[in-house]
Amino acid sequence: MGRIMRILVAEQDRDFIEMIKTSLLNAGDHFQLETVCSGDDCMKKLQSDRFDILLLDHSLSDGEGLEWLRRFNRMEIGIPTIFVTAKGDPRMSIQAMQEGVFDYINRSAECAKAFPFVVNRAIEGYNLMVEKVRLQKELIEARNFLESIIEKAGDAISVVDLEGKIIYWNEGAEKIYGYTKEEALGKRPMDLLFPQDENLKSREIKRFHGLMEQVWKGEVVSNAEVRRQAKGGRDITVSVTVSPLRDASGKIVGASRICKDITAMKKAEEKLLLSERLSSMGELIAGVAHEIRNPLSGIKINTQVLARKKDSPDMERQLLESTLEGIEKIQKIVEDMLDYAKPRAAEYKREAINPIVEKSLDVLNVQLKNANILTSFERGEKLPQVKLDRHQIQQVLINIMLNAIHAMDKGGALTVRTFITESGGAGVEIGDSGVGISAVHLKRIFDPFFTTKSRGTGLGLSISQKLLENHGALIDVTSTEGKGSVFTIRFPAVEQ
Repeated sequence: MGRIMRILVAEQDRDFIEMIKTSLLNAGDHFQLETVCSGDDCMKKLQSDRFDILLLDHSLSDGEGLEWLRRFNRMEIGIPTIFVTAKGDPRMSIQAMQEGVFDYINRSAECAKAFPFVVNRAIEGYNLMVEKVRLQKELIEARNFLESIIEKAGDAISVVDLEGKIIYWNEGAEKIYGYTKEEALGKRPMDLLFPQDENLKSREIKRFHGLMEQVWKGEVVSNAEVRRQAKGGRDITVSVTVSPLRDASGKIVGASRICKDITAMKKAEEKLLLSERLSSMGELIAGVAHEIRNPLSGIKINTQVLARKKDSPDMERQLLESTLEGIEKIQKIVEDMLDYAKPRAAEYKREAINPIVEKSLDVLNVQLKNANILTSFERGEKLPQVKLDRHQIQQVLINIMLNAIHAMDKGGALTVRTFITESGGAGVEIGDSGVGISAVHLKRIFDPFFTTKSRGTGLGLSISQKLLENHGALIDVTSTEGKGSVFTIRFPAVEQ
Protein backbone atom coordinates (compact mmCIF):
# COMPACT_ATOMS: atom_id res chain seq x y z
CA MET A 1 0.00 0.00 0.00
CA GLY A 2 1.36 3.41 -1.04
CA ARG A 3 1.51 6.62 0.95
CA ILE A 4 -1.85 8.21 1.79
CA MET A 5 -2.33 11.45 -0.19
CA ARG A 6 -4.04 14.08 1.96
CA ILE A 7 -6.31 16.57 0.19
CA LEU A 8 -7.84 19.71 1.68
CA VAL A 9 -11.01 20.92 -0.08
CA ALA A 10 -12.22 24.50 0.50
CA GLU A 11 -15.59 24.35 -1.22
CA GLN A 12 -19.22 25.33 -0.41
CA ASP A 13 -21.02 23.16 -2.96
CA ARG A 14 -21.79 19.91 -1.09
CA ASP A 15 -22.91 18.12 -4.26
CA PHE A 16 -19.60 18.84 -5.96
CA ILE A 17 -17.72 17.64 -2.87
CA GLU A 18 -19.63 14.34 -2.97
CA MET A 19 -18.79 13.90 -6.66
CA ILE A 20 -15.11 14.43 -5.86
CA LYS A 21 -15.24 11.91 -3.00
CA THR A 22 -16.81 9.33 -5.28
CA SER A 23 -14.21 9.93 -7.96
CA LEU A 24 -11.36 9.56 -5.47
CA LEU A 25 -12.90 6.42 -4.00
CA ASN A 26 -13.14 4.86 -7.46
CA ALA A 27 -9.47 5.74 -8.05
CA GLY A 28 -8.28 3.80 -4.98
CA ASP A 29 -8.01 3.94 -1.23
CA HIS A 30 -4.85 6.05 -1.00
CA PHE A 31 -6.68 9.42 -0.80
CA GLN A 32 -7.76 11.11 2.42
CA LEU A 33 -10.09 14.09 2.10
CA GLU A 34 -10.88 16.92 4.55
CA THR A 35 -13.28 19.73 3.77
CA VAL A 36 -13.83 23.32 4.91
CA CYS A 37 -16.18 25.97 3.56
CA SER A 38 -14.39 29.21 4.57
CA GLY A 39 -11.07 30.81 3.79
CA ASP A 40 -10.31 31.33 7.49
CA ASP A 41 -10.82 27.63 8.31
CA CYS A 42 -8.72 26.72 5.29
CA MET A 43 -5.88 28.93 6.50
CA LYS A 44 -6.01 27.45 10.02
CA LYS A 45 -5.89 23.93 8.61
CA LEU A 46 -2.93 24.74 6.38
CA GLN A 47 -1.04 26.29 9.30
CA SER A 48 -1.70 23.44 11.75
CA ASP A 49 -1.54 20.36 9.55
CA ARG A 50 0.18 19.02 6.48
CA PHE A 51 -1.64 18.41 3.20
CA ASP A 52 -0.40 17.25 -0.20
CA ILE A 53 -2.78 19.39 -2.26
CA LEU A 54 -5.46 22.10 -1.92
CA LEU A 55 -8.69 22.32 -3.92
CA LEU A 56 -9.80 25.96 -3.58
CA ASP A 57 -13.23 27.25 -4.65
CA HIS A 58 -13.42 30.66 -6.30
CA SER A 59 -16.18 31.70 -3.87
CA LEU A 60 -16.06 30.94 -0.14
CA SER A 61 -18.34 31.93 2.74
CA ASP A 62 -15.95 34.65 3.92
CA GLY A 63 -14.57 36.01 0.67
CA GLU A 64 -13.30 35.34 -2.81
CA GLY A 65 -11.06 32.30 -3.18
CA LEU A 66 -8.62 34.35 -5.28
CA GLU A 67 -8.12 36.86 -2.45
CA TRP A 68 -7.51 34.06 0.03
CA LEU A 69 -4.99 32.53 -2.39
CA ARG A 70 -3.11 35.83 -2.54
CA ARG A 71 -3.11 35.91 1.28
CA PHE A 72 -1.72 32.37 1.43
CA ASN A 73 1.07 33.38 -0.95
CA ARG A 74 1.96 36.41 1.14
CA MET A 75 2.17 34.11 4.17
CA GLU A 76 4.42 31.79 2.14
CA ILE A 77 2.13 28.80 2.59
CA GLY A 78 3.52 26.52 -0.08
CA ILE A 79 1.10 23.86 -1.35
CA PRO A 80 0.11 22.75 -4.86
CA THR A 81 -3.32 24.26 -5.53
CA ILE A 82 -6.16 23.39 -7.94
CA PHE A 83 -8.64 26.23 -8.45
CA VAL A 84 -12.35 25.64 -8.95
CA THR A 85 -13.97 28.21 -11.24
CA ALA A 86 -17.50 28.89 -12.25
CA LYS A 87 -18.48 27.19 -15.48
CA GLY A 88 -17.14 29.05 -18.49
CA ASP A 89 -15.08 31.72 -16.58
CA PRO A 90 -11.64 31.72 -18.32
CA ARG A 91 -10.78 35.20 -16.98
CA MET A 92 -10.79 34.00 -13.39
CA SER A 93 -8.84 30.89 -14.40
CA ILE A 94 -6.08 33.04 -15.88
CA GLN A 95 -5.91 35.19 -12.73
CA ALA A 96 -5.62 32.06 -10.60
CA MET A 97 -2.82 30.70 -12.80
CA GLN A 98 -0.99 34.01 -12.42
CA GLU A 99 -1.13 33.55 -8.64
CA GLY A 100 0.67 30.22 -8.98
CA VAL A 101 -2.03 27.54 -9.07
CA PHE A 102 -1.02 24.37 -10.89
CA ASP A 103 -4.37 23.61 -12.51
CA TYR A 104 -8.02 24.63 -12.53
CA ILE A 105 -11.30 22.79 -13.08
CA ASN A 106 -14.89 23.80 -13.66
CA ARG A 107 -17.58 22.81 -11.22
CA SER A 108 -18.99 19.93 -13.28
CA ALA A 109 -19.47 16.19 -13.14
CA GLU A 110 -16.89 15.66 -15.89
CA CYS A 111 -14.21 17.61 -13.99
CA ALA A 112 -15.06 15.83 -10.74
CA LYS A 113 -14.66 12.51 -12.49
CA ALA A 114 -11.20 13.53 -13.78
CA PHE A 115 -10.19 14.95 -10.40
CA PRO A 116 -7.77 12.08 -9.37
CA PHE A 117 -5.86 12.55 -12.61
CA VAL A 118 -5.73 16.33 -12.09
CA VAL A 119 -4.48 15.80 -8.50
CA ASN A 120 -1.64 13.52 -9.59
CA ARG A 121 -0.66 15.88 -12.39
CA ALA A 122 -0.62 18.89 -10.05
CA ILE A 123 1.46 17.12 -7.42
CA GLU A 124 3.96 15.92 -10.03
CA GLY A 125 4.18 19.44 -11.43
CA TYR A 126 4.63 20.91 -7.97
CA ASN A 127 7.39 18.43 -7.09
CA LEU A 128 9.15 19.20 -10.36
CA MET A 129 8.89 22.90 -9.60
CA VAL A 130 10.29 22.43 -6.08
CA GLU A 131 13.17 20.37 -7.46
CA LYS A 132 13.83 22.98 -10.14
CA VAL A 133 13.87 25.75 -7.53
CA ARG A 134 16.23 23.69 -5.37
CA LEU A 135 18.58 23.05 -8.28
CA GLN A 136 18.45 26.70 -9.32
CA LYS A 137 19.27 27.74 -5.75
CA GLU A 138 22.18 25.30 -5.62
CA LEU A 139 23.38 26.52 -9.01
CA ILE A 140 23.20 30.16 -7.90
CA GLU A 141 24.99 29.37 -4.64
CA ALA A 142 27.70 27.41 -6.48
CA ARG A 143 28.09 30.20 -9.03
CA ASN A 144 28.27 32.85 -6.30
CA PHE A 145 30.79 30.72 -4.41
CA LEU A 146 33.02 30.30 -7.46
CA GLU A 147 32.65 33.98 -8.40
CA SER A 148 33.63 34.93 -4.84
CA ILE A 149 36.73 32.73 -5.03
CA ILE A 150 37.72 34.16 -8.42
CA GLU A 151 36.89 37.74 -7.45
CA LYS A 152 38.81 37.61 -4.16
CA ALA A 153 41.76 35.62 -5.51
CA GLY A 154 45.17 37.20 -4.91
CA ASP A 155 46.18 36.58 -8.52
CA ALA A 156 45.06 38.86 -11.33
CA ILE A 157 42.30 37.07 -13.24
CA SER A 158 40.92 38.64 -16.39
CA VAL A 159 39.07 37.62 -19.56
CA VAL A 160 39.46 39.06 -23.05
CA ASP A 161 37.10 38.57 -25.99
CA LEU A 162 38.08 37.66 -29.55
CA GLU A 163 38.93 41.32 -30.26
CA GLY A 164 41.38 41.28 -27.35
CA LYS A 165 39.28 43.63 -25.19
CA ILE A 166 39.02 43.05 -21.44
CA ILE A 167 35.53 41.88 -20.41
CA TYR A 168 36.33 40.67 -16.87
CA TRP A 169 38.73 42.11 -14.28
CA ASN A 170 38.85 40.79 -10.68
CA GLU A 171 40.00 42.46 -7.46
CA GLY A 172 43.38 40.72 -7.71
CA ALA A 173 43.94 42.46 -11.05
CA GLU A 174 43.01 45.78 -9.46
CA LYS A 175 45.59 45.26 -6.68
CA ILE A 176 48.42 43.99 -8.89
CA TYR A 177 48.01 46.41 -11.80
CA GLY A 178 46.43 49.36 -10.00
CA TYR A 179 43.59 49.84 -12.50
CA THR A 180 39.94 49.61 -11.38
CA LYS A 181 37.34 47.57 -13.25
CA GLU A 182 35.94 50.76 -14.75
CA GLU A 183 39.37 51.73 -16.07
CA ALA A 184 40.20 48.28 -17.46
CA LEU A 185 36.97 46.99 -19.02
CA GLY A 186 36.83 47.55 -22.76
CA LYS A 187 40.59 48.22 -23.01
CA ARG A 188 43.23 45.97 -24.55
CA PRO A 189 46.07 44.72 -22.30
CA MET A 190 48.74 46.04 -24.67
CA ASP A 191 47.27 49.57 -24.43
CA LEU A 192 47.03 49.45 -20.64
CA LEU A 193 49.79 47.30 -19.16
CA PHE A 194 52.77 47.29 -21.48
CA PRO A 195 56.05 49.13 -20.67
CA GLN A 196 56.51 52.65 -22.00
CA ASP A 197 60.08 51.97 -23.14
CA GLU A 198 59.66 51.56 -26.91
CA ASN A 199 62.21 48.78 -27.35
CA LEU A 200 60.88 46.76 -24.42
CA LYS A 201 57.28 47.46 -25.43
CA SER A 202 57.95 46.27 -28.98
CA ARG A 203 59.46 43.01 -27.72
CA GLU A 204 56.62 42.38 -25.26
CA ILE A 205 53.92 43.08 -27.88
CA LYS A 206 55.59 40.69 -30.32
CA ARG A 207 55.74 38.02 -27.63
CA PHE A 208 52.13 38.75 -26.60
CA HIS A 209 50.89 38.17 -30.15
CA GLY A 210 52.87 34.93 -30.29
CA LEU A 211 51.28 33.67 -27.06
CA MET A 212 47.77 34.64 -28.17
CA GLU A 213 48.22 32.84 -31.50
CA GLN A 214 48.80 29.64 -29.52
CA VAL A 215 45.69 30.29 -27.42
CA TRP A 216 43.47 30.98 -30.44
CA LYS A 217 44.60 27.59 -31.78
CA GLY A 218 43.23 25.99 -28.61
CA GLU A 219 46.48 25.63 -26.66
CA VAL A 220 47.07 26.59 -23.03
CA VAL A 221 50.10 28.78 -22.31
CA SER A 222 51.36 28.11 -18.79
CA ASN A 223 53.60 30.21 -16.50
CA ALA A 224 55.07 32.52 -19.12
CA GLU A 225 57.20 35.26 -17.50
CA VAL A 226 56.42 38.68 -18.97
CA ARG A 227 57.20 42.30 -18.15
CA ARG A 228 54.31 44.62 -17.45
CA GLN A 229 53.82 48.15 -16.15
CA ALA A 230 51.31 48.87 -13.40
CA LYS A 231 49.41 52.12 -13.04
CA GLY A 232 51.79 54.91 -12.09
CA GLY A 233 54.68 53.49 -14.12
CA ARG A 234 55.84 50.73 -11.73
CA ASP A 235 57.55 47.92 -13.64
CA ILE A 236 56.55 44.42 -12.56
CA THR A 237 57.27 40.86 -13.63
CA VAL A 238 54.30 38.48 -13.81
CA SER A 239 53.88 34.79 -14.47
CA VAL A 240 50.88 34.44 -16.79
CA THR A 241 48.78 31.42 -17.74
CA VAL A 242 46.42 31.98 -20.69
CA SER A 243 43.69 29.50 -21.63
CA PRO A 244 41.12 29.49 -24.43
CA LEU A 245 37.55 30.18 -23.29
CA ARG A 246 34.87 28.12 -25.08
CA ASP A 247 31.08 28.31 -25.30
CA ALA A 248 28.68 25.36 -24.90
CA SER A 249 29.34 24.22 -28.47
CA GLY A 250 33.13 24.19 -27.93
CA LYS A 251 33.79 27.28 -30.02
CA ILE A 252 36.54 29.61 -28.72
CA VAL A 253 34.95 32.91 -27.69
CA GLY A 254 37.75 34.48 -25.67
CA ALA A 255 40.68 33.81 -23.36
CA SER A 256 41.11 33.73 -19.59
CA ARG A 257 44.31 35.09 -18.08
CA ILE A 258 45.69 34.29 -14.63
CA CYS A 259 48.67 36.46 -13.66
CA LYS A 260 50.83 36.11 -10.53
CA ASP A 261 53.06 39.01 -9.49
CA ILE A 262 56.55 37.51 -9.11
CA THR A 263 58.47 40.81 -8.97
CA ALA A 264 59.58 40.33 -5.36
CA MET A 265 60.54 36.71 -6.03
CA LYS A 266 62.65 37.70 -9.06
CA LYS A 267 64.40 40.40 -7.05
CA ALA A 268 65.11 37.91 -4.27
CA GLU A 269 66.56 35.45 -6.81
CA GLU A 270 68.74 38.18 -8.30
CA LYS A 271 69.98 39.20 -4.84
CA LEU A 272 70.75 35.58 -3.97
CA LEU A 273 72.73 35.09 -7.18
CA LEU A 274 74.52 38.39 -6.61
CA SER A 275 75.31 37.45 -3.02
CA GLU A 276 76.77 34.10 -4.11
CA ARG A 277 78.80 35.77 -6.84
CA LEU A 278 80.06 38.50 -4.52
CA SER A 279 81.00 35.99 -1.84
CA SER A 280 83.33 34.09 -4.16
CA MET A 281 84.60 37.36 -5.59
CA GLY A 282 85.35 38.63 -2.10
CA GLU A 283 87.68 35.72 -1.43
CA LEU A 284 89.50 36.39 -4.69
CA ILE A 285 89.73 40.12 -3.96
CA ALA A 286 91.15 39.52 -0.49
CA GLY A 287 93.92 37.31 -1.89
CA VAL A 288 94.80 39.74 -4.66
CA ALA A 289 94.76 42.74 -2.30
CA HIS A 290 97.18 41.06 0.12
CA GLU A 291 99.51 40.15 -2.73
CA ILE A 292 99.51 43.74 -3.98
CA ARG A 293 99.80 45.47 -0.61
CA ASN A 294 103.14 44.00 0.47
CA PRO A 295 105.21 44.83 -2.66
CA LEU A 296 103.36 48.16 -2.93
CA SER A 297 104.55 49.15 0.54
CA GLY A 298 108.13 48.46 -0.52
CA ILE A 299 107.71 50.50 -3.70
CA LYS A 300 106.28 53.38 -1.67
CA ILE A 301 109.19 53.35 0.81
CA ASN A 302 111.78 53.28 -1.99
CA THR A 303 110.03 56.14 -3.77
CA GLN A 304 109.90 58.18 -0.56
CA VAL A 305 113.64 57.62 -0.03
CA LEU A 306 114.42 58.81 -3.55
CA ALA A 307 112.10 61.80 -3.12
CA ARG A 308 114.07 62.94 -0.01
CA LYS A 309 117.36 63.32 -1.94
CA LYS A 310 118.16 66.99 -1.95
CA ASP A 311 120.29 66.96 -5.06
CA SER A 312 117.58 65.46 -7.34
CA PRO A 313 116.72 67.55 -10.41
CA ASP A 314 113.28 69.23 -10.40
CA MET A 315 112.04 66.95 -13.16
CA GLU A 316 112.91 63.80 -11.18
CA ARG A 317 111.38 65.28 -8.02
CA GLN A 318 108.09 65.99 -9.84
CA LEU A 319 108.04 62.46 -11.27
CA LEU A 320 108.65 60.97 -7.83
CA GLU A 321 105.86 63.09 -6.26
CA SER A 322 103.50 62.04 -9.05
CA THR A 323 104.49 58.42 -8.46
CA LEU A 324 103.77 58.74 -4.74
CA GLU A 325 100.30 60.12 -5.52
CA GLY A 326 99.64 57.15 -7.77
CA ILE A 327 100.86 54.72 -5.09
CA GLU A 328 98.55 56.30 -2.49
CA LYS A 329 95.57 55.92 -4.87
CA ILE A 330 96.46 52.28 -5.38
CA GLN A 331 96.71 51.83 -1.61
CA LYS A 332 93.26 53.40 -1.22
CA ILE A 333 91.86 50.95 -3.77
CA VAL A 334 93.54 48.04 -1.97
CA GLU A 335 92.09 49.18 1.37
CA ASP A 336 88.62 49.45 -0.20
CA MET A 337 89.03 45.97 -1.65
CA LEU A 338 89.94 44.57 1.76
CA ASP A 339 87.02 46.42 3.39
CA TYR A 340 84.73 44.85 0.82
CA ALA A 341 86.18 41.36 1.14
CA LYS A 342 86.66 41.34 4.90
CA PRO A 343 84.88 44.22 6.67
CA ARG A 344 86.22 45.26 10.03
CA ALA A 345 84.55 43.72 13.07
CA ALA A 346 81.37 45.58 13.89
CA GLU A 347 80.22 46.72 17.31
CA TYR A 348 76.43 46.45 17.29
CA LYS A 349 74.46 48.60 19.73
CA ARG A 350 70.88 49.77 20.00
CA GLU A 351 70.94 53.22 18.42
CA ALA A 352 68.53 55.90 17.23
CA ILE A 353 68.85 56.43 13.48
CA ASN A 354 68.09 60.19 13.35
CA PRO A 355 71.35 61.35 15.07
CA ILE A 356 73.41 59.15 12.70
CA VAL A 357 71.70 60.71 9.66
CA GLU A 358 72.28 64.22 11.10
CA LYS A 359 75.97 63.50 11.71
CA SER A 360 76.38 62.21 8.14
CA LEU A 361 74.82 65.40 6.76
CA ASP A 362 77.10 67.52 8.97
CA VAL A 363 80.19 65.72 7.61
CA LEU A 364 79.13 66.61 4.04
CA ASN A 365 77.83 70.10 4.84
CA VAL A 366 80.67 71.96 3.10
CA GLN A 367 80.57 69.79 0.00
CA LEU A 368 76.81 70.20 -0.26
CA LYS A 369 77.07 73.99 -0.07
CA ASN A 370 79.95 74.14 -2.56
CA ALA A 371 77.92 71.99 -4.97
CA ASN A 372 74.92 74.36 -4.64
CA ILE A 373 72.68 71.60 -3.30
CA LEU A 374 69.68 72.34 -1.08
CA THR A 375 69.23 69.83 1.71
CA SER A 376 66.11 68.83 3.61
CA PHE A 377 65.82 66.25 6.38
CA GLU A 378 62.37 64.98 7.39
CA ARG A 379 62.83 63.34 10.78
CA GLY A 380 60.46 60.49 11.52
CA GLU A 381 58.71 60.73 14.88
CA LYS A 382 58.89 58.03 17.57
CA LEU A 383 61.20 55.81 15.55
CA PRO A 384 62.23 52.54 17.17
CA GLN A 385 65.89 52.03 17.97
CA VAL A 386 67.77 49.61 15.74
CA LYS A 387 70.78 47.41 16.36
CA LEU A 388 73.72 48.69 14.31
CA ASP A 389 77.37 49.74 14.16
CA ARG A 390 77.22 53.55 14.17
CA HIS A 391 80.46 54.03 12.18
CA GLN A 392 79.61 51.48 9.50
CA ILE A 393 76.10 52.88 8.92
CA GLN A 394 77.50 56.42 8.82
CA GLN A 395 79.96 55.17 6.17
CA VAL A 396 77.03 53.77 4.17
CA LEU A 397 74.97 56.98 4.40
CA ILE A 398 77.92 59.20 3.49
CA ASN A 399 78.74 57.01 0.51
CA ILE A 400 75.17 57.21 -0.83
CA MET A 401 75.03 60.96 -0.25
CA LEU A 402 78.40 61.45 -2.02
CA ASN A 403 77.02 59.59 -5.02
CA ALA A 404 74.01 61.92 -4.93
CA ILE A 405 76.32 64.96 -4.88
CA HIS A 406 78.25 63.65 -7.88
CA ALA A 407 74.94 63.08 -9.72
CA MET A 408 74.02 66.78 -9.23
CA ASP A 409 77.10 68.51 -10.69
CA LYS A 410 74.93 71.54 -11.58
CA GLY A 411 73.25 71.79 -8.20
CA GLY A 412 69.93 70.37 -7.08
CA ALA A 413 68.12 69.03 -4.05
CA LEU A 414 69.00 66.27 -1.59
CA THR A 415 66.03 65.00 0.43
CA VAL A 416 66.43 62.65 3.37
CA ARG A 417 63.67 61.22 5.51
CA THR A 418 63.43 58.57 8.22
CA PHE A 419 60.33 56.46 8.84
CA ILE A 420 58.93 53.36 10.56
CA THR A 421 58.99 50.32 8.25
CA GLU A 422 56.10 47.92 7.70
CA SER A 423 57.86 45.35 9.92
CA GLY A 424 58.30 47.80 12.79
CA GLY A 425 61.94 48.71 12.14
CA ALA A 426 63.45 52.02 11.05
CA GLY A 427 64.04 53.17 7.49
CA VAL A 428 66.10 55.86 5.75
CA GLU A 429 65.23 57.27 2.33
CA ILE A 430 67.79 59.37 0.40
CA GLY A 431 66.61 61.07 -2.78
CA ASP A 432 68.34 63.38 -5.22
CA SER A 433 67.33 65.42 -8.27
CA GLY A 434 70.34 64.37 -10.29
CA VAL A 435 70.87 62.76 -13.69
CA GLY A 436 69.35 59.44 -12.62
CA ILE A 437 70.48 55.93 -13.50
CA SER A 438 69.57 54.13 -16.71
CA ALA A 439 67.61 50.88 -16.49
CA VAL A 440 70.60 48.99 -17.88
CA HIS A 441 73.01 50.36 -15.24
CA LEU A 442 70.45 50.11 -12.40
CA LYS A 443 70.82 46.33 -12.32
CA ARG A 444 74.59 46.56 -11.85
CA ILE A 445 75.14 49.42 -9.42
CA PHE A 446 75.91 47.06 -6.53
CA ASP A 447 78.41 45.02 -8.57
CA PRO A 448 82.04 45.41 -7.44
CA PHE A 449 84.11 47.78 -9.59
CA PHE A 450 81.09 48.89 -11.61
CA THR A 451 81.05 52.67 -11.99
CA THR A 452 80.02 55.24 -14.56
CA LYS A 453 82.12 57.97 -12.90
CA SER A 454 85.59 58.97 -14.03
CA ARG A 455 86.70 58.91 -10.39
CA GLY A 456 86.15 56.25 -7.77
CA THR A 457 86.78 52.53 -7.55
CA GLY A 458 83.26 51.25 -8.06
CA LEU A 459 83.35 49.57 -4.66
CA GLY A 460 81.38 52.10 -2.60
CA LEU A 461 77.90 50.69 -3.15
CA SER A 462 79.17 47.11 -3.05
CA ILE A 463 80.73 47.72 0.36
CA SER A 464 77.58 49.55 1.52
CA GLN A 465 75.37 46.66 0.47
CA LYS A 466 77.59 44.15 2.23
CA LEU A 467 77.63 46.21 5.45
CA LEU A 468 73.84 46.48 5.37
CA GLU A 469 73.47 42.74 4.76
CA ASN A 470 75.57 42.15 7.88
CA HIS A 471 73.04 44.31 9.75
CA GLY A 472 70.13 42.31 8.31
CA ALA A 473 69.05 45.48 6.49
CA LEU A 474 67.72 45.80 2.94
CA ILE A 475 68.59 48.47 0.38
CA ASP A 476 66.50 49.27 -2.70
CA VAL A 477 66.86 51.89 -5.40
CA THR A 478 64.49 53.46 -7.88
CA SER A 479 65.62 55.91 -10.52
CA THR A 480 64.39 57.86 -13.53
CA GLU A 481 66.86 59.22 -16.03
CA GLY A 482 66.90 63.02 -15.93
CA LYS A 483 64.88 63.19 -12.69
CA GLY A 484 67.00 61.56 -10.00
CA SER A 485 67.29 58.52 -7.77
CA VAL A 486 65.93 57.32 -4.44
CA PHE A 487 67.82 54.88 -2.18
CA THR A 488 65.79 53.27 0.59
CA ILE A 489 67.31 51.40 3.54
CA ARG A 490 65.15 49.31 5.88
CA PHE A 491 66.57 48.09 9.20
CA PRO A 492 64.87 45.15 10.91
CA ALA A 493 62.95 45.60 14.13
CA VAL A 494 64.92 44.81 17.28
CA GLU A 495 63.54 41.94 19.32
CA GLN A 496 62.40 43.09 22.73
